[in-house]
Amino acid sequence: MKLTELKIFIGPVEIGKIGGTLASAFREKGIKVTAVRHRPTPIQEGMVYDQTFQLTQGNIFHYIVNMSMWSRLFINAFFQHNAFIFLFGKTLLPYNLDLPLLKLFGKKTIMWFLGSDICSYEEIEKGLMQIGMKYYLPESMRESPDEIERKKRMIRRIEKYVDYIISDPPIAHLLNRNYLGKDPESLINLPIDLGKIRYNNLPNTIPIIIHAPTNEEIKGTAYILEAVKRLEKEGYSFDFRLCKDMSNTQVLELLSKGDIAIDQLFSALGGWFADEAMAAGCAVLGGNIPQLSGTPDSPIIHTDPTNVYDNLRLLLENPDLRQELGRKGRSYAEKYLDHRKVADIFLRLLTTDQLDDKS
Repeated sequence: MKLTELKIFIGPVEIGKIGGTLASAFREKGIKVTAVRHRPTPIQEGMVYDQTFQLTQGNIFHYIVNMSMWSRLFINAFFQHNAFIFLFGKTLLPYNLDLPLLKLFGKKTIMWFLGSDICSYEEIEKGLMQIGMKYYLPESMRESPDEIERKKRMIRRIEKYVDYIISDPPIAHLLNRNYLGKDPESLINLPIDLGKIRYNNLPNTIPIIIHAPTNEEIKGTAYILEAVKRLEKEGYSFDFRLCKDMSNTQVLELLSKGDIAIDQLFSALGGWFADEAMAAGCAVLGGNIPQLSGTPDSPIIHTDPTNVYDNLRLLLENPDLRQELGRKGRSYAEKYLDHRKVADIFLRLLTTDQLDDKS
């Protein structure tokens, strides 16, 4: 398929602002794209979506309304697009029933798995224990055998029909097929619009520490607050900002003024907040286990509940280290996270006739 022939659909659910950011890069390149999200969130401020819909919960009437909406969306997307980028295991019809139809009619399809949609937390725990690390994810996140079986059935359906699968090694235990991201050469990072992030690597006299949890339990906020209080009692001078209910624009501006950003403590790799913090020039504490994540170049200092106090103290006592990590973080973002470079990878996938090894 030629680049000029592409008509890309991204959706129908949005995770963070992945779809919106990718769509922005495609539009910059003159590619026709439709971006759909299922509900707006503060992190999506300033992003352009072609359609926003919100499903209703409740009785059989709501179910019928939802199915009617999904069906109309599928019909419109089917006739108007020849390439589909799906996120988080979700497609346009229940039980991924649209995938065999899309394959039958020669539509290009990509599924990007992003976390709890496919991961087995039990397998994550085993992986961490094998390298001598303790597992801290809250008990509420552990899954029943029935939930794991549901995920497996969903994955098998998707593996059978889509052209490409994208994932990350720490969460890909349930996949049978080869996927993009299993090694550094095929890694596809979350896209970041660097033009919207002001890079600033000048240190503050009183360091600014930023933590912006979307879910305090999952991000390990309680451990971070405990470390902050301990450092305050020991006389360290800093300005700690816990960002709640802030727009993404506000968070990005704060990151451009900050020195240290603390991301998630229960992960083998950094999340969106860590990526944006690196782009802004902050030293970042968070998930970064190269042997599990496949990102050996990342300058994030791996941080979990056992060492968050020590790592935070290390950065407070070493402003030169903070600046060095900030510079490395910006270079990392420019090399791997630029949304235009990420979009180029997708365009190569969608315009090639050679598919990945499905064995």
